[in-house]
Amino acid sequence: MPFDREESDDRAAFSRRAVLVGAGQTVLFGLLSARLYQLQIVDGQQYALMADDNRINMRLIAPMRGEIRDRFGRVVATNEPQLKVLLVPERVDDLQTILDRVGRIITLSEEARLEVLDRVKRQRSFLPVTIADNLTWEEFAGLNVHALHLPGTYTEVGWRRRYPLGATFAHVSGYVGAVSRDDFDGDGLLRLPGFAIGKTGVEKAADKMLRGEAGTVTLEIEANGRVVRELERRPPRAGQQVILTVDNDVQAYAMERLGGQTGAVVVMDVENGDVLAMASSPNFDARVFERGSDRRDWLKLRSDRSGPMNNRAVSGLYPPGSTFKLATALAALANEDTDPDEEITCRGAVSLGGHQFRCWRRGGHGPLNMHDAIKRSCDVYFYRTGERIGIDAIAEMARRLGIEDEVPIAEARPGVVPDGLWKRRMIGEPWYGGETLIAAIGQGYVLTTPLQLAVMTARIANGHYKVKPRFVRPEQDEEPNLGFEALGVPAAHIARVHAGMRAVVNEKGGTAQRSRLDIAGIEMAGKTGTSQVVSSKNATAGTPEHEDHALFVAFAPIDKPAYAIAVVIEHGGGGSRAAAPVAHDVMTYLFENQVLARAPYSGSGVPAT
Repeated sequence: MPFDREESDDRAAFSRRAVLVGAGQTVLFGLLSARLYQLQIVDGQQYALMADDNRINMRLIAPMRGEIRDRFGRVVATNEPQLKVLLVPERVDDLQTILDRVGRIITLSEEARLEVLDRVKRQRSFLPVTIADNLTWEEFAGLNVHALHLPGTYTEVGWRRRYPLGATFAHVSGYVGAVSRDDFDGDGLLRLPGFAIGKTGVEKAADKMLRGEAGTVTLEIEANGRVVRELERRPPRAGQQVILTVDNDVQAYAMERLGGQTGAVVVMDVENGDVLAMASSPNFDARVFERGSDRRDWLKLRSDRSGPMNNRAVSGLYPPGSTFKLATALAALANEDTDPDEEITCRGAVSLGGHQFRCWRRGGHGPLNMHDAIKRSCDVYFYRTGERIGIDAIAEMARRLGIEDEVPIAEARPGVVPDGLWKRRMIGEPWYGGETLIAAIGQGYVLTTPLQLAVMTARIANGHYKVKPRFVRPEQDEEPNLGFEALGVPAAHIARVHAGMRAVVNEKGGTAQRSRLDIAGIEMAGKTGTSQVVSSKNATAGTPEHEDHALFVAFAPIDKPAYAIAVVIEHGGGGSRAAAPVAHDVMTYLFENQVLARAPYSGSGVPAT
């Protein structure tokens, strides 16, 4: 029957389809089973670890910053515990609610709250954000008691910097502050909320020594951020202790002696370059930055027209005036045509190219040799000497004496030693003969810092090598002048300049004879300087800012130099009147207290009090 055949064919087709579907289901089931086996058995351990990653959190632990101590072990910068509360944005569902709850436990101003919200928007959600630091113990305890109701937050004990000596060491130590975008150097520590790094002074120059290394803590946490338990801890390594060359007592005395005057005092050991004092006035109190640098305080200091934040000792650039005549004298002695006993007559001025170049002594000094020209600071003698030897010789000697050397402390600026190449490069003009005369007496384009003047004086004092300033004591005692480059100036030339400097202070007619030391058996050698701020025709009598700067450099004792000093008093008038008396008093203090006779602090044992 036709219908029977059709039925038979349909059954056969259905059977074939059923077989194919069944086979397909079997294969699919087999594949699913195999994949399930792969996931559960073969890769089970891997995925278990991935699941652990979702509940395991590793945090960096900030190290304690290394202490800074003075030459004899007195604490300049140290640390104290700082109690903080932080949050991890990705673990907070409702940020406003959490901040409301935190604000019921601690004092949280609207300004602080807005700052937290701003930081949350600006940085990655997995990075912690500080809600508040400098908490009281009561606030800290309250946050921990209510931790269950503050998901995504945690408390932490960190460190904050303290400066017990306040203003005395502010420019030397510098201060720490928040990390800026320009500060990032690849160290993960810098991404920790509230982490502080050195901003100025030794804090900045020795930042990596002081910073230390981060530790880590591995925590098991719940999805809401609550810590279940601590799994592992690797403690941080504290920063190194830094021992300064500066002596607190000398530093404090130098600051006291400056009083209300604007200027700087730098004292150096002429043998090894130890900077014993680096006073700059006016200054600021570093304790302002102990609780974190309030921007308003910082802006107030920065906008102060007296410049208390400016470390004049290393960044104040001044024409060195007649103190620079020491470099010109040594440059002249290096010229074989120079006879230091030859007399040059000073009639009060010289003419060159139709211009008059006057001596400070209007009536002139009469005939003088090099010794008397240094003693009486005759401009005409050094005009003629500069004209004879040329600017290149003067510039080479000035650089040899350290005027352009870089200094290992933050904010330090190099001096300016001009010559023909410098002027062409910086100004695009040729060098003129009259500019050599001006440079020979430390005016014109010549600029130095008080520290560079102290370095120049120290090199002239020891006479053998290019001593370099240092602010941090070496880890182990070392021989004086170890590794310093030879100065390359004949001993006879040094002796000539020493004799002239001795006469400045200790002979009748010397420009600083009133500042001779009143200590038996000890004489000081020095050189006064007065640098013009504005030209005579533009100066207004009775206007303080038009007054000349006063400078004085010196070393002592003459027979076996130990200390070099440089003093700059802004708008102080004459070096003999304003700067030399300060140097006299500081030198007297150094010898009366036998500063170099005392053994420096080695980093262990009992420090000075």
